Amino acid sequence: MEEEFDIFPEDVEEEEEIAEEEGSNRMFIILMAGMGALLLLGICAFLVYAFVIAPGRLSAIEEQNQAVIATQTAQAAATQTAQVTPSPTNTPTPTDTPVPTPTSTPAPTSTPTPEPPTATPRSVDQETPTVTPTSTPEATPTLSNGDRGIPGTGIGAIGASALAVGLVFLLVIVRRLRRPV
Repeated sequence: MEEEFDIFPEDVEEEEEIAEEEGSNRMFIILMAGMGALLLLGICAFLVYAFVIAPGRLSAIEEQNQAVIATQTAQAAATQTAQVTPSPTNTPTPTDTPVPTPTSTPAPTSTPTPEPPTATPRSVDQETPTVTPTSTPEATPTLSNGDRGIPGTGIGAIGASALAVGLVFLLVIVRRLRRPV
């Protein structure tokens, strides 16, 4: 009854690592197959829409357009046969338009020429005009939603709370899916 004891059992550790890798690889392959099936399902749905549903809708629209055209043609024909030739209207006789008469404008006389500026400084007695600023009225912003300081835009407190709960739920689900089986 001699048993052999190994201090470092290498074979057991390698088998556990291989089993863990196969488990994660298996999950990856299953998820990829599911995504591929979803993609193929989407492509098939698009093809069914493009070749079966859309042409049927177009032909129905075309039939409706033809019915509308036929109705409008019948209405136009009925109104044309019922119309009486219009009698001439009493138009006023044209009148002469007065022609504008020329007016005489005085001829310009000699224009004074401006004097060139001189380099002499102003005297101290003359006052320099100054501009005094005036206050301009400014609009005071007021809150349109009562006394509250927060504007009524965005998703609000309830929407933000619902979004936070949804994200926490998504986090929990993803963490559980990533946990090894």
